[in-house]
Amino acid sequence: MSQRHDSRYTFPGTPLNPVDQGTNLLVTGPILDGTRETALRLLAADPNDGVVVVAADTSAREILEGFDSLDCDVSGGRVRIVDCGQNSDEELGEFVTSVSTPADLTGIGIEYSAQYEQVYARGYDAVRTGIYTLTPLLVFSDDVRSVFRFVNIVTSRIRTADGLGVCVLDPDAHDDRVVGSIAQSFDGRIDVRAGDDGPEIRVKGLPDQPREWTPMG
Repeated sequence: MSQRHDSRYTFPGTPLNPVDQGTNLLVTGPILDGTRETALRLLAADPNDGVVVVAADTSAREILEGFDSLDCDVSGGRVRIVDCGQNSDEELGEFVTSVSTPADLTGIGIEYSAQYEQVYARGYDAVRTGIYTLTPLLVFSDDVRSVFRFVNIVTSRIRTADGLGVCVLDPDAHDDRVVGSIAQSFDGRIDVRAGDDGPEIRVKGLPDQPREWTPMG
């Protein structure tokens, strides 16, 4: 992974300012409070960027439907997904590969790397990576330390490749120490909550970002 991105990653239509190449973001909040929508918006924000998503607790089809609801063009191999569910969906074609269980971190890593390289081979020299969500990886793992190592490897690859990482975690589903350990691999944290008019966010760890609760837009 040696691709280089010529500019910062931007998020039009959101209150977020651009972030540097190689930035990894941890998006935290209850799943039903707009966390998935927020993560997908960050991944789909620039139609010139490739996208690779590890779908750990939802299907590839649901991820694609989520992008479609945001008017994100998924044609031409721009979006590729590693589906960690037990049932593969062959109708989705080569842009979706499957791993039998979220516990297979080695298999997820192999498929993620392969899909990343395929996106790059199609001419996308900037790639946004999403993991939705980290919770099944932690729940299915016999040793949470293996998940910490996996997350560290993925985020390190994203930094080396000048990519963007957007990983989701529901903090209410895990011990505070687990959340704190996971967060160490990320440059910034975006907290999400439900607001009167949709999701609201606040950002920790990154400069020039909204630190108070702000509508996602």
